[in-house]
Amino acid sequence: MSPFTRTASGRTFTPAAPSTPPPAAPAATPIVWPAGTPAPGTSTGQAPVRVASFNVFGVNNDAKSTADMRPWRERRAVVAAQILREQVDVVGLQEANQSTIYGSSLDYGTTQYGDLRGAVNAAGAHYAVTNEASYNCARENSNQACVPAYRGASNSTRILYNTDTLDLLAQGSLRYAAQSAGHIDRYLAWGVFRVRATGGELLFADTHLDSYDTAVRVAQWHELIDRVTALQNGRPVVVVGDFNTSKFSSWAAQMLPAMQRAGFGDVLNQQYANPNAVSPRAQNRVDAWMNSFHGFVRKVSGYSAFQGSRIGNNIDWVFASNALPVTDWKTVVDHDPSTLEISGVIPSDHSMVAATLLIP
Repeated sequence: MSPFTRTASGRTFTPAAPSTPPPAAPAATPIVWPAGTPAPGTSTGQAPVRVASFNVFGVNNDAKSTADMRPWRERRAVVAAQILREQVDVVGLQEANQSTIYGSSLDYGTTQYGDLRGAVNAAGAHYAVTNEASYNCARENSNQACVPAYRGASNSTRILYNTDTLDLLAQGSLRYAAQSAGHIDRYLAWGVFRVRATGGELLFADTHLDSYDTAVRVAQWHELIDRVTALQNGRPVVVVGDFNTSKFSSWAAQMLPAMQRAGFGDVLNQQYANPNAVSPRAQNRVDAWMNSFHGFVRKVSGYSAFQGSRIGNNIDWVFASNALPVTDWKTVVDHDPSTLEISGVIPSDHSMVAATLLIP
């Protein structure tokens, strides 16, 4: 058969060769999350390290501001001032937004955690974030058309540390396998630090567990235990974060002992469904009777145990290796003791919780 076809006009044409479909895009390579850390060095002695957990309430909530729930630009100064006043060496942040779309609400960086770091350093300090990448994508600052690639990112869960007192030796993240469909991915962020004064080291981990589904939350918690155990490599461990769990949550009956058995129990030694202080590890406690979450309610008495030996109903936790001495704990609330009301701008819907540990 002729390759030419004659039309009514007498013109001829050559049919186009059959088109070849483009090759299929290669399948995305699954991200491999780090599961090991370098061998620890040698310490010359014990040193105090001040650790903290602070859910800073995302800048993405600014549109919902009220008289007491102020926008991030107003709250940031108080968040930074509390970190500096408490002389925190390393703090786990939650809800420190990773998106770059809120630039008009920021002054010191393109992300909320970068903005906080800049505010702290503008006051003369020297802090750094363990990982600046926003997303685990080939383009680490955008999740649009994301090509998965490990960048050590951990969404809004971040670690801020004082470079004058600590050296960062390794860092990474883990996206939990268990996730609530349709909601933000939850992560474990971690860093290995060396105490500059002594050479002692610690593994510091930070998380914000799922707030929608109890089964998912508990599964994430078990993943945390497994990954922290794999990463510690003989070092002392500190795990902080917003666990969306109080000691009265039913699953706390299972998970608080699980942390203790794994080797890193609560520094207040809180017991399931027991509001009393039962042999707390922290030798000195300041305002531990206040709940760590208050939802921007100014009246402290509305979210606390009585002023005494009881421990507040916290959802923000500090866990640490069982053998570590804990010299003190503080629920950081700038309040007037005569009125039991928070003074000035309320920094977040959570209070920072801080503890001092002696790292060998």
